[in-house]
Amino acid sequence: MTGAMYAAIGGLKTHMANLNVIGNNIANVNTNAYKAQRMTFQESLYTTSRSGSDGGVSAGGNNPSQVGYGASIGSIDLNMTAGTYSPTGFGLDCMIDGEGFFMVGDKDMKINSAEDLTKPKLSRMGDFWKDPEGYICDRRGNVLYGFAMVYNPDYDPTLSEEEAAAKKEAGGVNVWDKLIVSTELVPLRLPLSASVPTEDNGGIVDGKQIWQTGDPVYGMLSSPDAANNAARTNVSLADTALLNEDGAFDLTKINAAGVKIGGTVNEKGEAQDMTKDYLDKMQIPVPNLRDEVIGIKNLQVSEQGAVIGTCENGQTVVVGYAAIASVDSPDGVTHIGGPYYQALEGSGDVHVSGVGGVLTDKFLNNKKTLAGAGQGDASTPPPVTEAIGQGKGIKIRNAGLESSTADVATEFSNMILTQRGYQANTRIVTVTDSMLEELVNMKR
Repeated sequence: MTGAMYAAIGGLKTHMANLNVIGNNIANVNTNAYKAQRMTFQESLYTTSRSGSDGGVSAGGNNPSQVGYGASIGSIDLNMTAGTYSPTGFGLDCMIDGEGFFMVGDKDMKINSAEDLTKPKLSRMGDFWKDPEGYICDRRGNVLYGFAMVYNPDYDPTLSEEEAAAKKEAGGVNVWDKLIVSTELVPLRLPLSASVPTEDNGGIVDGKQIWQTGDPVYGMLSSPDAANNAARTNVSLADTALLNEDGAFDLTKINAAGVKIGGTVNEKGEAQDMTKDYLDKMQIPVPNLRDEVIGIKNLQVSEQGAVIGTCENGQTVVVGYAAIASVDSPDGVTHIGGPYYQALEGSGDVHVSGVGGVLTDKFLNNKKTLAGAGQGDASTPPPVTEAIGQGKGIKIRNAGLESSTADVATEFSNMILTQRGYQANTRIVTVTDSMLEELVNMKR
């Protein structure tokens, strides 16, 4: 067997691999957010029949003589440039205009540090919708991660303008905004129709409202009726009267005035404290004020990645902001199936951003760098990798998806070249075979 035969076989295998790449690109020419692949060839093993020489005093030098053994796969690369905008008309459909990825995954992921940023799946596919539990998910069941709107734990409207400015100057504390954007990376979920945080529901500790991690709560938006809103805020499950005029339990008779009633009578006319234990014993369903998802309509994604909708009472609600992940080497991400990638070896560090500078000079998990202003200390600031970027050069385009980066004209041209290259390698095989036949037939 001659070296030409081995070289031709290597060429055949490599051209077939290239054809597989081209076929996959053409198959996905209409797949939204698909990133076209490109294969490069490289020379294979060489044997040296004569080494090179630098020459001597009287004789000149010579070049090395080497014979190659075909071609092999050099690399298979991803074309991570942004595709064109393809309108769909769905409000929650969106595409990233620029570099970066959406972060999606299971609901129970905990992202506490920069090292945890590799946990979520990365995706360019923005086909989102609201599931029955109010989570913003893609069409394959993975939840969108981002920065939720929450109650401001430092909210204090009683401070004067000078006092508020002094606090913000000293520790970056904003005391006038009732709702702020948390920098915890959590699954984005529609607000729940719960009451304002109280000591009873664990929302107040040491006299201050605490973060509602992953659970954006807007009690004032639960109903267009102001009186009912007050009732939902002040009602206590331990002393609510649930009896109608006939003395039967009626869950619709929640105390509209917020007045606490310590007891009433049961069906037998006996005095009975209306406690939750009693209601459970009587198998009376108790309204769970923390699990009812508010009915928000006209959901859409803004240019800054904000998930926005209209509540029952007409108020506009910002659920949160989609987080955009970027890696040091976008071409180095690992494809793990479907529209998903993982930041594994070759991609570098993962960084997270808010679009349009929504969270400028902020760190993950509400960490701060000023002494006395919360977590952290001036001498030991959080790692740079936990800083939230400004997302410069990135915009979110809504009501549409990103088109495939596979170009039919380019792929067909590459297919023709690959076919001819494959054909030429088959000729080497047939010619080598003819030469071997002549060699065998030398002796008759």
